Amino acid sequence: MSETREVLVMLPQRSWFASLGVAAFCLSIIRTPSAADPTTLWTTGKSLMPAWGLYPNGAEYGGTKSLDGYSAWKSGLLTWVADIPADGIYYVWARKYGGYGALTITVDEKPLGSGKGGGGGGKYVWLHCGMMDIPRGPHHIDIDVRGTMFDAAALTTDAAFDPSKDALPDPVVKPQVRVPRKYRDDTALKGLAGSAGFVVASLPPYSDSLNDDVPSPARMIEKLPLWGAANQYTSSAFVARALKSVGTLNVSLSELIGPQGKKVAASEIDLRVVHLRNRPLVFFGEPEGQRGLCPGLLLRDDRTDLPPKGKQGGYGGGTCVTSIAAHESRQFLLTAHVPEGHPAGTYKGKARFRGGSAGQQDLLVELEVLPIDLKAVEGYYSIYWPSQPLWTARENYVTPERYLAELQDRVRHGLNAATLYGGEATMKYAQEAGMTEDPCIMHWPDSAAPKQVEEAKAMGFPDLYYYGVDEPGTPEQIERCQKEAERRMQSGLHMFTAINSAKAQEATKDFIDRPVYNIYVFGGKDNAAVKYALDKGFKPISYWTTAVSYPLWYRALAGLYNTACGYLGAAPWAYQDFPDSRLYGEKGGHVHVVSFPDENGQPIPTLRWEEFREGVDDVRFLQALDRAMAAAEALLGKASPPAGLNEAVEKARAVRRERYESIGGRWFEYLCALGPETLAVTRRAMADAVVELNKCMEK
Repeated sequence: MSETREVLVMLPQRSWFASLGVAAFCLSIIRTPSAADPTTLWTTGKSLMPAWGLYPNGAEYGGTKSLDGYSAWKSGLLTWVADIPADGIYYVWARKYGGYGALTITVDEKPLGSGKGGGGGGKYVWLHCGMMDIPRGPHHIDIDVRGTMFDAAALTTDAAFDPSKDALPDPVVKPQVRVPRKYRDDTALKGLAGSAGFVVASLPPYSDSLNDDVPSPARMIEKLPLWGAANQYTSSAFVARALKSVGTLNVSLSELIGPQGKKVAASEIDLRVVHLRNRPLVFFGEPEGQRGLCPGLLLRDDRTDLPPKGKQGGYGGGTCVTSIAAHESRQFLLTAHVPEGHPAGTYKGKARFRGGSAGQQDLLVELEVLPIDLKAVEGYYSIYWPSQPLWTARENYVTPERYLAELQDRVRHGLNAATLYGGEATMKYAQEAGMTEDPCIMHWPDSAAPKQVEEAKAMGFPDLYYYGVDEPGTPEQIERCQKEAERRMQSGLHMFTAINSAKAQEATKDFIDRPVYNIYVFGGKDNAAVKYALDKGFKPISYWTTAVSYPLWYRALAGLYNTACGYLGAAPWAYQDFPDSRLYGEKGGHVHVVSFPDENGQPIPTLRWEEFREGVDDVRFLQALDRAMAAAEALLGKASPPAGLNEAVEKARAVRRERYESIGGRWFEYLCALGPETLAVTRRAMADAVVELNKCMEK
């Protein structure tokens, strides 16, 4: 797209800005209201952002520019819940780039009729998309954007109105965007629900279900499949739709029984109800942007206000409870941990649904454990976490019990290193939780540092890091960071610190041996900063934000994209900004947080946090593939290699090339093009390649 230029975008992480090219057009155009047509409504693509797959584009085309600073570019779905003021025939218009791409508009998931289209060419144009008889009230206007720039949508009762010529009224500035679709009809499910009054169905990956999902008959399931390997947490989502009110619905899974009677006990099974919460929608847009309902918290009992009451945190138990009103849905997440050493094979159990007059229903659960030696991830995986268990008067204090529980929670989610804001006295908690990589003391080293390093090694840690100057930006900060890093290098100590500018990276690149680079600034497969650090024998990892609303973001940036950029791990900001009940407040919905405390201080996971673990596991399967390929290639170099091994190696190479080595582009380019099933399909392809290699090598 030769005419396309990148724009200035505010990144949703601690007020960071990253210049992604030329400056955006940021002045909104306010039109003179039209007295002739008070029922004309319109809003902008910017006002409907953010949305997965769509990127803000403020470039000018053919002398035209966005009506509101930037348009929504690439491919994705935007939703405007328009408050229609009066019954009538409404004519629907859209403003888009005319040079390429397409868009489709539906109202309450119904197509428009009699669209007349419009002009084209390399500029923004208005298109007549069609018309519909729309009754008064709220209606979902869905704009499906396919490879173009969408700038605005308008609805009018005036058949002669042309927004390219006639004056527009003031736009709807803060349109509603995420509201349950109560108009959906579930009558077709009545026979399937039977006397139980509800159905259970599969759920598409990363579904934005707002307790309004009406599954098609094809999605009805009698078996819930999971797959993975020993030494892994593996999950599967499903949904229940109630045709009549279910006052209390208990869901439980007591065990999974596998080969030779080996069991995955209830203590290794976690059942959760997905809780909806109104929070800022953060992706590429400004932090003060849209708010809406988001699936997030994973509760054992969602019949509660926030902060959640009861024992909601921790892991295991194999049970959850909810209440479902008639013609509503609930989303569930089942996670099973297969302990290390469990044999490969199929593990079976029955998830039991009990509630009210529904009686009892069973859902078969089958867990396929593959014959793969899935080792702990190689690399450095951490997360910033300002809490500490020592000084009670400080704002970041948590009890020692909660501190340990949250460390254990991070180990369950694939992390192997800790940022210790409580200093060296808290290393024992990291050791007890099962952390294996070098802890980072979040202050500068003093004369006691050599002794502290030896203590860390005595605990089983390879080494000990100390923090530096956080995100040095001014010349004075950069100089201070450089000198301190040089001093530590001469003393044999490691500096771990966040760098988010090219100037700071250039000044410190020879001295900070444990750099933590902002992936928004230093992204892409061939970025020079990461390559330079690797060539020097340093260990670069990335950091990014945990305020983003979309779970798939976490899997990508903790996982294969991060690894493809050359990083040896990740440490995003943050597990929690602060430890108290502000996390649940109206403003707390915007903070950087992936895990919330229950009233006992136990950690409650979120969909976003679960996807962080999925990202780490993607890297584990890639590393398993690389180990299997190396072993197979070594066998090929010997006399009489096993039959079929060469073919299996070639297939494995193709999987790696097509599924991993093809990853590229800046972070926003990769994320905008990432489909909801891509990473799951990639992982399974890698796993199958490992299994095939192992079979051949065992001949």
